Formats: sequence, C-alpha cells, structure tokens
Amino acid sequence: MNEVILTYHIDETTKTILTTLMNQLDVDVKDISDDETNQEMGYLIGIPGYEKKDHPQAEFEMDQPFLFFAGFEGQQLDILLEIFKQAKMPYIPFKAMLTNDNVVYTFEQLYKNVKEEYESFQFKQN
Repeated sequence: MNEVILTYHIDETTKTILTTLMNQLDVDVKDISDDETNQEMGYLIGIPGYEKKDHPQAEFEMDQPFLFFAGFEGQQLDILLEIFKQAKMPYIPFKAMLTNDNVVYTFEQLYKNVKEEYESFQFKQN
C-alpha cells in the first residue's frame, strides 16, 4: 500500500505545509469531505474491495482537525511527526493510524473513538 494521509477540517495554512512536505516525500494527501464521513476507512484510502456504502450520517459534531495515516510503519510515523514539528506545522491532537481493526470503521466511528481517547487522556493529565 502506498503511503497516504487523509485530512479532515485542516486549515489552509496547515494544509499547505502538510502538502508541501508530503509532495517532497511522494506521499498522497487527500481530504475527507463532510459527505464522506459515513464511509469506511478502507474505502476512503482506496483499498480494493471496499465499496461506497449508504451509512447514516453522524449525530454528533465533528469540529476538530484530524489526520489519518495509512501505509506507514510505526518508526516512519515517528519520523514524520518530528518532521511536522521541525516545519512548525500546527499541532493536531486528533490523529490515527490504519490498523486491522479500524479499516472497517466509518470515519465518524474513528473520530468518535479518537475523541473519547483524547478526552480521557486529558482528564487523566489534570
């Protein structure tokens, strides 16, 4: 699988930095539109066999920027995140990496899961 980063609600400045960096590394960057949030991650990243489905839209607000990494190994992702820091790309706390489990999640399910984990982590920090 080729490396790809899916973005959701990323501001233009951050998007420009991200796209410039990823073009240099030959990594695809694709946006998730609001109309696609009810699709499975496998479909959104273009894995053969995943088809567009007619899932109902979310009943909760998804207003935070989000990055989804597919096709990266753990160490590659660590390096990529360090590159983001060095390029002074604004921090995006909501992010996830493709797994055997979340490939079948809709983006909405993944977003909700990551949001709950983030909020739980923040609660434990305080």
